[in-house]
Amino acid sequence: MDLNNIDLKAMMTSLMQNAQKMQENMRDKIVTGCAGGDLVVVDVNLKMQVTRLALAPALFAEKPEVISELVMGAVNQALQNAEQMLKKEIGGNFGL
Repeated sequence: MDLNNIDLKAMMTSLMQNAQKMQENMRDKIVTGCAGGDLVVVDVNLKMQVTRLALAPALFAEKPEVISELVMGAVNQALQNAEQMLKKEIGGNFGL
């Protein structure tokens, strides 16, 4: 590999542009987590921000402890899904 023929500045510029584009798209990509047979549905973007929390009316017939566990389960599932998608995005954008 001849380092004299490689335009490092152009490579760095391209890499930075790809990283910036990926960062901008992270808030637009949404994944979902569910619990209790869809009693709780949580959407999370790739910035790990909850963008939607949907609670089915039937959920409120449950004990507070059950509601809490279902909400935590749905949030954790959504965050795991976001993390997996983020790894795929990073790998795809940077050839990993």
